[in-house]
Amino acid sequence: MGATLFINARLVLEGFAARQPGYNVLVRDDRIAAVSRAPVEAADATVIDVAGRTLMPGLIDAHAHITGLSLTPKNIASPAADIAIASADYLRNCLMDGYTTIREAGGAGHATARLLAEGRIIGPRLYFSGRALTQTGGGADFRTPDEETDPCGHAGPFSVMSVITDGVDAVRKAAREELRRGATQIKLFASGGVVFPAEGHATRYEFTPEELRAAVEEAAARGTYVMAHVYTDEGVRRCLQAGVRSIEHANFVSEETVAMMAEHRAFYVPTFISLVQRVESADHEHLSPAIVGNLERTIARGRQVYRWARKHGVPIGFGTDLWGPDAQKSQLREFEMRRDLDTPAEILRSATAVNAELLMEKGMLGVIAEGAHADLLVVEGDPLADLGVFARPQETLKLIMKGGAICRNELGATGA
Repeated sequence: MGATLFINARLVLEGFAARQPGYNVLVRDDRIAAVSRAPVEAADATVIDVAGRTLMPGLIDAHAHITGLSLTPKNIASPAADIAIASADYLRNCLMDGYTTIREAGGAGHATARLLAEGRIIGPRLYFSGRALTQTGGGADFRTPDEETDPCGHAGPFSVMSVITDGVDAVRKAAREELRRGATQIKLFASGGVVFPAEGHATRYEFTPEELRAAVEEAAARGTYVMAHVYTDEGVRRCLQAGVRSIEHANFVSEETVAMMAEHRAFYVPTFISLVQRVESADHEHLSPAIVGNLERTIARGRQVYRWARKHGVPIGFGTDLWGPDAQKSQLREFEMRRDLDTPAEILRSATAVNAELLMEKGMLGVIAEGAHADLLVVEGDPLADLGVFARPQETLKLIMKGGAICRNELGATGA
C-alpha cells in the first residue's frame, strides 16, 4: 500500500460540528500517520490534492445482513453458491457506497471473513455474528405452524442466519460455538419481529433471564458483547438487566425504558430504512394490509423512541437491517430517514464515531486521527450541513480508501 498524502482537505473531525479546512493527512500502510495543518514531509508518498473537498471517516453500518437473496430471510433451501455470490455482491456494493465497515447481524461467518482477508472478494471490514440465537418459536425461527423440519430433515429455523436453542446450557453451548467459529459478537433474538414469523404480532419477550445472562457471560469471557433484536418494552428491560450491550430496533419501548438504557450505557441501534423499504415493496412482496399497518405504526413509534434517546443521552448507532441485494440499494437512505430527527452532524457521528465505540473500536475506526485505521472518504459537498450528498454516491463519492488501499479514485494523484 505504501504511503498516500492527502493535501488541501476539509476534515470531518470528532468534536467539531463544522468541517475544518486546510488539513493534510498522511496515510502510511494501513494507518493514519499524520493529521496536520502544517505541510507534511513524505517524499515517498503518492499525493492526492483534495482541493477543498471533504475528507471524512468511512461509514459504518452497525446492523447489516449479507446472506439474503430476497426480502425474506427464509433461505435454507437456496443453493450455497447463490448465497455466497449474493454476499460478495452485497459487500462490494456496501464498500462502493462508502461503508468501509459493517457489523453483520446474523448469517455471515468465518468463511466470508477469510475471503475478505485474503483479498479474494472486496468489501468493508466485517464484524460478523455468525448464526443468531433464537428460541423455539422465536423471532428467527421462520417455520410456519405446518413446518417441522427443513429440507434436510433437521429441526432448523429455515434460514442460514440463525440457530434454534433452548435452555441455559444449550444457549451457552450455542454461544460458545459461534464464538469458536470466530464471531466478533453474539446476536440473539429477544422478542418477535414485525413481519416474520408472527405476521405483525411480536412476542413480548423471548429467552429467560437466565438464558440471556448465559449468552452475555459467554460473550464477556471472549472480551465481547451481545447485540439483541428486540422491539418490546419488557424485552428491552430484560436484556438490559442481563447485561446486553447493543439494543437493536426497540420501537415499542417506553420513555422510562429509554432512560434505563441510558443508565446501563447500552447502545440503541434504530433501523428505519428496513421498515420503510418493506412498506414500499409491500405489493410486490404480497404483505397483508395488517402487516403494512403494523410496519407504519412501528416506524412512527420508533421516531418517538429516537427523540427520547436524544433527550436521555443514549448513544445512538446507525444501522440499516436490509435483507437482499435489491434492498441493499437503499442502504444510504438511512440518512434520509433521520434527517428531521437529528442534526446532520449527529447523524453522521452515529455512522462513524458512535458505531466505532459500539464495535469496541473507539479511536481506531470512525475518526481521522493518528494511529487510526486509514478508512477514508473524499466527498463532494458538506455532509455536516447536508446529508443529501449521500443520496448520489456515484456523483459525490470521489475517493474510497479502506485500510490504506484506494478502492475508488476520481481525483487522480501525483507520483511519489
